Amino acid sequence: MPLRKRLSYKQARNTVLLTLLLGLVLTTGQVFVGLFQLEQRSDELVGQFLKTMQEPAAEAAYTFDRALASRVLNGLFEHRPIRRAEIRDDFGATLAMQERPPAVGRLGWLADLLIQPDRSHSIPLVVARRMQTVGELRVTIDHTVIAEEFSSRASVLIGAGALWTAGLAVILVVMFYLSVTQPFLRLSTAVAGVDPDRPADQLLPIPREHAEDELGILVRSINRLLLRLGHTLERHKEAEVALRDSEGRLKLAVTATRSGVWDADLRTGASWWSPEFIDMLGYDPGELAGRIGTWESLIHPDDLPWTMDLVDRYLRGEVSEYEPVYRMKRKDGSWMWIEAKGRCLRDSLGEAYRFTGTMADVTERKRFEEQLMYMATHDPLTGLPNRTLVQDRLSHAMGLCRQKGTRLAILFIDLDRFKLINDSLGHNIGDGLLKVIAKAIVGAVRPTDTVGRLGGDEFLVIAEDLGDPQDAARIAGAITAAVSKPVMVQERSLFVTPSIGISVYDGSGSSDVPAMLRHADSAMYRAKAGGGNGYRFFVPEMNAEAVARLALENSLREAVETGQFLVYYQPKVDVATLRPVGLEALIRWKHPERGWVSPAAFIPVAEEMGLINVIGEWVMTQALRQVAEWEGRGIEPLPIAVNISVRQLIDRSVVETVRGILFAEGANPRWLDLEITESIMMDNLETIVDALRALRDLGLRIAVDDFGTGHSSLALLRSLPITSLKVDRSFLNDVTTKADDAAIAATIIAMGQKLGLTVVAEGIERDDQLDFLRDHGCHQAQGFLIARPMPADALERRFVRNGRWVAEVEPAAV
Repeated sequence: MPLRKRLSYKQARNTVLLTLLLGLVLTTGQVFVGLFQLEQRSDELVGQFLKTMQEPAAEAAYTFDRALASRVLNGLFEHRPIRRAEIRDDFGATLAMQERPPAVGRLGWLADLLIQPDRSHSIPLVVARRMQTVGELRVTIDHTVIAEEFSSRASVLIGAGALWTAGLAVILVVMFYLSVTQPFLRLSTAVAGVDPDRPADQLLPIPREHAEDELGILVRSINRLLLRLGHTLERHKEAEVALRDSEGRLKLAVTATRSGVWDADLRTGASWWSPEFIDMLGYDPGELAGRIGTWESLIHPDDLPWTMDLVDRYLRGEVSEYEPVYRMKRKDGSWMWIEAKGRCLRDSLGEAYRFTGTMADVTERKRFEEQLMYMATHDPLTGLPNRTLVQDRLSHAMGLCRQKGTRLAILFIDLDRFKLINDSLGHNIGDGLLKVIAKAIVGAVRPTDTVGRLGGDEFLVIAEDLGDPQDAARIAGAITAAVSKPVMVQERSLFVTPSIGISVYDGSGSSDVPAMLRHADSAMYRAKAGGGNGYRFFVPEMNAEAVARLALENSLREAVETGQFLVYYQPKVDVATLRPVGLEALIRWKHPERGWVSPAAFIPVAEEMGLINVIGEWVMTQALRQVAEWEGRGIEPLPIAVNISVRQLIDRSVVETVRGILFAEGANPRWLDLEITESIMMDNLETIVDALRALRDLGLRIAVDDFGTGHSSLALLRSLPITSLKVDRSFLNDVTTKADDAAIAATIIAMGQKLGLTVVAEGIERDDQLDFLRDHGCHQAQGFLIARPMPADALERRFVRNGRWVAEVEPAAV
C-alpha cells in the first residue's frame, strides 16, 4: 500500500498540521501581544524621557535659552525611536527643534502595516516655582525603528515557537503511533490472518493494556462479528451444499426422466429450451432458434391442430390444465412422444404474458402402454384377441347390426379331449397344440371375421355381414375340417376335434353380449353332448339347460365343501354260490333341496370342473375306512372296487396319492380294486399305462369296466397290468334271445379265462342271465338281481351272518 494512503501516515500528517496550526496561532498571538507591549513600552520610555527633560526644557523656555533647549533636544535624541523633537514657548514660537531622517530598512512595509505612522507626544512645560506654563515639548516617534525592534523580537518568538511546535508534533506523532497506530497495525495484521472460510475459528486477541478502552471494545465487536459471520458462512455453506445437492438431484432427475424445461414470452414470441431438452431432440446447442414457431414446426402434423387448440384454450382460461401428450420430431427424423406440463403467468387484466413448463420424453412409456394395452386385449399364447377385446368387438358388431339391419353369428369353439392331452402330455404340448389350432381356425374363417381365445381350449369367432344363418354353418364346417386334421407338436402326432356352438343375431330383440355368449356356450355343450366333432345352433330351449347346468356346478362345489356325498356298496357274488366275494363303491349325492342326483348327471360335470380327483380320492378313503371298520368289528373284509377316472390316472402324483391314502388308513392294498372303463383306457393308453403298472405294483388289482365297448385286442390285454374284466351289460341284456350277443358274451368269458383274468358280468337283472353265466363258467356277477347299491349298514343286515358274508338274493327289482 502506498505510504500516502496509509492511515498511520494520514494520522501523522494531520497531527503535524494540527500542531503547526496551533503553534502558528499561538505564535501569532504572542507576536501581536509583543507588538502591543513594544509600542506601550516605547510610549512609556518616551514619556519618561519627556518628564526627565521637562524641567530643563521649562527653564530653557522660561529663560528663552536656546542653547539649553538644544542640549535638551540632544538628550532626547539619545532615544533612537525619536525622529523629531521641538520646544516651543508659551507664545508658540519654536525655541529649538531637532530632526533626523526616517530610518530606512526592509521592514518599512511591516511598520506601515502594523504600527501607527510617526506618532507624536507632547508635554507642557511648567515652571514649578511659579506654577506657570511657559511652553510645550513635542516629540515624534519613528515607527520604522519600532518595527525593526519588533521584527527582531518576533523572529525570536517565531523561531522558538517553531521549535516548540515541531517538538510537540514529533512527540504527538510518536505518542499516537505507539498508542494508536501500532495497536491498530497489530489488529490489522490479526484481522488479515483470519481464515475467510472459517472466521469463527480464530478470534482476535485483546491486549491487556487495551482491555477496557476503545480498542478492546473494537476487538470484542470484531470478534462478535466474526462469530456471527462464521455462523452465517456455515449456514451459507450448508445452503450451498443443499443447493448443489438439489441442483444435482434435479439435473439427475431431469436426465434420468429425460425431461426438459421450456419458457416462452408471449409478448415477444421469444422462447427458451433447456439444454437437456435440446439434447433429447438430438440437436446441438444453438441449432434451434429461440422462437415459438420453432416448437410448432417440430410437432407431428396429426397432433399439431389439437395441440395448438389446447394451448389457445388454456391461455384464454377455458381449461384449467395444460398437460398434453403429443409427438415431436427429432433431428434424425424419428418421432418422440412428449408429455408437456405448463403454467402461464397473467397480468392484472388476466392476459397471459408468459408460458413456462416441462417436457418429458415418454416414448418408452407410450411403447410400454401400447404393449400393456396389447397384453390386456390379446392372448399371450396365441396372439389372438382375448375375452375382453372379443366382447368389445362383439358389442361394436352388434351395434352395427342394429344400425345396418345386417346379421352376425358367433361360433363358440371348444376342443374335445384337450384337457386329457394337456394333463397327460404336459402344458408345453398343450400350449403348442393351442397355437397350431389357433392358426388353423384363423386360416379357416373369412379375413373379415374376428377370431379370439376366451381361455383354456375355448375360442370364439365373430362372423359379421352374414346373408343367411347357413353361412355360419359353412364357416363352422370349415373350422371343423381344419381343426380335425392330425397335427405335429414337438414330434408328437395329435388329433383333436371341435365342438362348436352357434348363436345368430339379426339386430332385433334384446340380446346383449353376455346373452349371445351364453347362447353360443349352451349350443356348444349340446354339440359336445352329441359326441363332439360338430356344431349346433342355439335354440331357446338350451337356456333352461344352461341355467340347470350352472346351478348343478354351483351345487356340486357346495357338495364337495360341505360333505353332501355318500358311498353306497353293491356286492359282486360268486356265480356258483351267490356268496359275496367283492363290493363296488358307488358315490351318491343327496342334495338338500333337489334330493337324489344321478351320478350320470354330475360325474361328467365334475370331470369338466376338475373336481373328479377330489371326489375319487374321497370315495377311495371312505371305502378303505369301511374295510377297517369291518375288520375292527370282526367282519370278514371284502375287496372293494373304486372307479378311477382317466384324469386321475394322468395326474403324475396319482401313485403317491393312492400310496398316501393306504398309509393314512393303514389299509392292505389287496382290499382295494381300481376300475377303469375300457374305451377311455384305450383312448389314453399311452399316457396311463405307466400309472396302471405302478398301481399294480403297489398290490392293487386293476379291472377293465364295460369291456367289449372299446378296441382291445388279445395281445394288448396280455401286456396290460389288469386282473379282471367286467363284461358290459349291453352284451348280456339279450344274451338268451340273440345268438350274436350270446356268442360275444361267451367269447369274452372264454378269453378272460384263457388270460387268467377274473370275469365279472355286470347289470344282471334276470335269472336267465345268471343261468347263462353259470353255463359258460363266468366267475362273478353283479346287478339288481343280486342287490341294489345300498349303505354299508343295510349291506351288513342282508349279507353278513356271524361275521361272514353269506348268500341271500334280493328279489329282482324293476
